[in-house]
Amino acid sequence: MPRDQLVSDLSWACGARLRPVEDEFIDYAVNVGYAAVEVEFSHEYEEDQGMPFERYESLFTVRDFDSNLLRQEALARQLYTRLASLGRYSLLLTLDLQQLLDATSPMPGADTGDTRP
Repeated sequence: MPRDQLVSDLSWACGARLRPVEDEFIDYAVNVGYAAVEVEFSHEYEEDQGMPFERYESLFTVRDFDSNLLRQEALARQLYTRLASLGRYSLLLTLDLQQLLDATSPMPGADTGDTRP
């Protein structure tokens, strides 16, 4: 999937536009009020605890500003569900990159165009 499509889809999922960030690791980010959503287009994670991170080019992180882990997980699940509904992405939802919460694959023949509900 082209990076601009991922940024557009994640912006839609967040309800706010992600913007480029001048950071060594973070490529795009958005403040959603109580949390940041950050995107990295590359990472060096490898398979860990059965999760094949090396198969995924991009990583997005939800970081609650008050370290409210329940609220952080709820937002991550919401964004995951919205992205999964598009049928374009192979996704892993993890908790602190240590626990697999959910996974999905793109729908066969999924369109790469803008088909957001």
